Amino acid sequence: MVPEDRKRHGIVPIMGVGQNITLAGLNMFSGLGQTVNESAEQAAIEQSIQRLKVKTASPELAIKSLSGGNQQKAILAKFLLLQPRILILDEPTRGIDVGAKYEIYKLMYQLVKQGISIIMVSSELPEVLGISDRVLVMHEGKLKGLLDNQNLSQEMVMDCALAEE
Repeated sequence: MVPEDRKRHGIVPIMGVGQNITLAGLNMFSGLGQTVNESAEQAAIEQSIQRLKVKTASPELAIKSLSGGNQQKAILAKFLLLQPRILILDEPTRGIDVGAKYEIYKLMYQLVKQGISIIMVSSELPEVLGISDRVLVMHEGKLKGLLDNQNLSQEMVMDCALAEE
């Protein structure tokens, strides 16, 4: 799960970009949980940085010095390293620039084509309508509807959310 608040729950600010990327999968680089195979870890870091186009001067650079969009891409890289079948993205484009948003949307599309299911939580209706196959509408903690995204409009989603039961 990629958390909504990347600064509080997604990164370790003082650690390097590379260390943040491999943090969730350190067991992938160690034998019997003892020593880390640094060359394998470095190869995974380099591959992840290239795959997600994380703009960083060095994998050792503290992740807090990156832009919000590049921090978000590094967080995505961290969880993609685990090869998930389902990825939950909570407000994946909050606080990032338009260029990084486009790159994340493009990545989401590629992941779906590879067979990874994505559950995206977003309060941005244009974002939801632009990228989703299906929309689950929730209001005040209750599921109000399941809508196929075929000519779905913001008004239709809002009508569903506010409909009386």
